[in-house]
Amino acid sequence: MDDDEIREFADGRPAVPPYRAEARARARARLLAEARGAGGRFRLPRLGWQAAAAFGVTAALIGGVAVTLSNQGGGTTTLIQSAAVSDELDPRPGQYILIESDTMYGSYAVGKNGEETRHLYRTHRKIWQSVDGGADGLLLIESREPRPWPGRELPESAKGEHKGSVWFVLPSCPGTRAGTAYTFLSTLPADATAMREHIYRGIDGQADGGKSVDPDAVAFTRIMDLVRETYLPKAQRDALFEAAKTIPGVQIAEDVADSAGRKGVALGRMDPQGTLTQAIFDPSTHMYLGERQTVVEDKGVGAPAGSVLALTAQLNASVVNELPKSPAPPRPAEPCPSAEPNPSSSAAPTEEPVPEDEPMPEDEPMPEDEPVPEDEPMPEEEAAPTEDSVPAEKQPTANEPTEEPPADN
Repeated sequence: MDDDEIREFADGRPAVPPYRAEARARARARLLAEARGAGGRFRLPRLGWQAAAAFGVTAALIGGVAVTLSNQGGGTTTLIQSAAVSDELDPRPGQYILIESDTMYGSYAVGKNGEETRHLYRTHRKIWQSVDGGADGLLLIESREPRPWPGRELPESAKGEHKGSVWFVLPSCPGTRAGTAYTFLSTLPADATAMREHIYRGIDGQADGGKSVDPDAVAFTRIMDLVRETYLPKAQRDALFEAAKTIPGVQIAEDVADSAGRKGVALGRMDPQGTLTQAIFDPSTHMYLGERQTVVEDKGVGAPAGSVLALTAQLNASVVNELPKSPAPPRPAEPCPSAEPNPSSSAAPTEEPVPEDEPMPEDEPMPEDEPVPEDEPMPEEEAAPTEDSVPAEKQPTANEPTEEPPADN
């Protein structure tokens, strides 16, 4: 496997958060400009890759949490397999993997008057992804009532965002190795040492705004990108879990709960702003349960120590034979991801303006009057920006993890 393939699996996911806030802001700025030109009010949801099943009124017991999967819009999808934290799936080419998640991430905005606002936006996500990456997928994001940023009041602009839902088409790129497709993930090393080498390969020499990056931070981000809204075979899950434990700076904690209340083993790492990001795994199966981001020391994040800024639960993984019927518009023709990483290199869902009367949570909105940072190249005009992912969730992308919020003045 060569470096381009390694980069492809790292970039194949929406930013959660593989890319820095500045890079994603530039991509977002172009999207917003295009949306304004079309006369629509554009709200970019966090398109992380999380999603799953909702067909036929089925109840599944997931790690002690009962989840009801109900019919969606007349869909005819048939549930073939369902995995909680103790089951294994056997997906086949031509089928789809569905992941269902609850998410909470931070949202940051700067208005025309320069006033900065923050809050925590919440969603329920369902994502259908092709097993072999050869067919388009779907993402459904249902908004939930937002919560105030720790130590602040909920801004007026956020109070109506829990109303409504939106569908996205997740474009496929036949002939390329989709970084989150099961057929690709199942070829990753099943040995912890080899998996670690795989994760670190190609990191040396990367630069962030002309500066060297922390290879261990990049490796941890790659681990997170591989487990959010995906399904890995057990051998690869075990190898990934053991490899993650060897990354310098990773802290191991027991009995950490996801947003559904399930407790697991958390592997976490501090960032420069004093927040601890943890990936939570089932202790026996190493199935990914969710993530948690907690302020340990406020070094610019603008929240008291102990505040939880992100909390998710990846509730269920299922296999189905076909996509449900949805109101998602057909995707326009667009180029497939390039081999080189950039904010628009992943197969991002097509995004359409959301009507005024159906607001969606804003994923780190781009300030209207502030110049776009110039330290990184702007994505090619023809390439669609990724998600978070954001929404790191508000991701989609498959996903939506948070990025470092702007420091308080």
